[in-house]
Amino acid sequence: MNGILVVNKERGYSSFDVIAVLRGVLGMKKLGHTGTLDPEAEGVLPVCLGYATKICDYLMAQKKEYIAHGKLGIVTDTQDIFGAVLEERPFCVSKEQLGKTLKSFVGTIEQLTPMYSARKIDGVKLVDLARKGISVERSKKTVQIYDAELLSYEETTGEYVIRILCQKGTYIRTICNDLGEKLGCGSCMTALTRTKTGQFTVENSYTIAQIREFRESGRLAEAIIPIDAMYLGCAPMELAPDYRTSIRNGNFLEPEWLTPCDEPVSESFQSIYENLLGEEESRCIRVYLDGEFYAVYRKRGKKYRPLQMYHEVDNEKNHQKKLTGCCLSIGKFDGLHLGHRRLIAEMSKSTLPKILLSVTAPGGKCIFTQEETGSIAQSLSVDRTDVWELTEERRKMSPEEFAGNILVDTYHARKIVVGEDFRFGRDQTGDAAFLKRFAEENGMECVVCPTVCTDGEPVSSSRIRTLLSEGNIEEANRLLGTPYFIQGEILRGKQIGRTLGFPTINLCPGEDKLLPLYGVYRTETKVCGKIYPSVTNIGDNPTVEDGMPHQTTVETHIIGFSGDIYEETARVTFLERLRDQIHFPSLEALKEQLSADIAEVLEKSAKNG
Repeated sequence: MNGILVVNKERGYSSFDVIAVLRGVLGMKKLGHTGTLDPEAEGVLPVCLGYATKICDYLMAQKKEYIAHGKLGIVTDTQDIFGAVLEERPFCVSKEQLGKTLKSFVGTIEQLTPMYSARKIDGVKLVDLARKGISVERSKKTVQIYDAELLSYEETTGEYVIRILCQKGTYIRTICNDLGEKLGCGSCMTALTRTKTGQFTVENSYTIAQIREFRESGRLAEAIIPIDAMYLGCAPMELAPDYRTSIRNGNFLEPEWLTPCDEPVSESFQSIYENLLGEEESRCIRVYLDGEFYAVYRKRGKKYRPLQMYHEVDNEKNHQKKLTGCCLSIGKFDGLHLGHRRLIAEMSKSTLPKILLSVTAPGGKCIFTQEETGSIAQSLSVDRTDVWELTEERRKMSPEEFAGNILVDTYHARKIVVGEDFRFGRDQTGDAAFLKRFAEENGMECVVCPTVCTDGEPVSSSRIRTLLSEGNIEEANRLLGTPYFIQGEILRGKQIGRTLGFPTINLCPGEDKLLPLYGVYRTETKVCGKIYPSVTNIGDNPTVEDGMPHQTTVETHIIGFSGDIYEETARVTFLERLRDQIHFPSLEALKEQLSADIAEVLEKSAKNG
């Protein structure tokens, strides 16, 4: 997927939380947001998908509009209502006075970066220093305020609502704070909504829940703005098919190779257009090949040269080295279990670059995500793990087409390693015997490895999935050859564990990740370079009765650890299942059981060294 998804961020999510959740919902890794929003703020957050991440810098530079609620007479350490109150002052400010003072911010102003911000000094976030009670010297930054409007004001309570149109990097809570300083009574922000980024508005944005509904109903394309909609001021041109190699290599194009074409962007996406290239736009064109958007080119002299490519480019700059031969293994490498490790052991006998071609089908649950699988493969000395998605078109490939197009033309394989049960091609008509004959005819080596069995049964991903669904984590780990784990960014949860005295970290593993049976597990958690004993609960929080359906959560209490690690990456490794998920009659009963779980984990951790 390539394009722009305009998210209506809800309160409680950081911008990084949104990206982490979307990775799971969309089943893709390459995402980027176009402007940070504080966790307590809400509103427009454009997210770039796939090749659209190349346009992030352009979108970040767009003007942004905010609606902020504030209150006079209060000064806080965070400049918003969520911080500690430093001072309360009386106020007597008229609507006219407030409006006039607000207008004084229009133009170029200087802002002192607040301590409670994500800006880093010497590699450390200011907010992390502020939470430790440390204040450091900060330089002022210059920002542009294009418009400032007072929308409402209640003189008796001091509550007001303002609209701010500004450039990127402007701190709206600092405007509220500085507004109070100018008036002499103090002020803080109480709520913030970003209503617009460029031409992206709240009205054409979607909540995470709505995006999930689009995905489940197969209508996701309706919500994704195509990249070329951002370049409507550049003339659309169709490239003649004979010059496909030139554009795929990122080379120049001759004018005679190009033909003007009808506007490919549908009317439903044309309203968000804004000139991102300035005066240069008049010299640029959008280039299409077979109706697919490839790149933006700029005219230099008599030729067109690439300004930005939005397609895979096959040249030496984009590849560390061209494949002249490799040792390739093909299969559904979900879990990289003992059977897969037998193949990798055979590959290790070769001095050629070792590549796993992991065949995946849309939908379904995976034991390890693509990122996790790549990490395990790297630890086993595999040079590269490529994903080959089994689309409907690829399902129709004959065994001969697959072997010729993929093994020979794409990978230039000199050694192929597969299992004896390997099947491929249309209707699974290709097998290991076919592959061995093909390899001999084309001067390649082909090694067929026997199936690995334990307890008289073949080791397979489906067998491991069954064990995980039954909560038999120890047997699943034995067949995997490495403990099952969940890895991801630490998100903010409801913080119920903190209120009980057992703070937990929350991971969002993605909708395509297979989770073990609901229950409590003895785990180990690696975070910030260290490994700690931990207790992990997978379930839907049955004890918390709020009348609402609960999503499945992965909550881990790290024993002996304290500190703010939101947005850090953690790996939770599962070692043993302790008990079922239980509905407790009270939070106090839950608290007692958590203490018992921790004691059991510490005892077993000590016993196991």
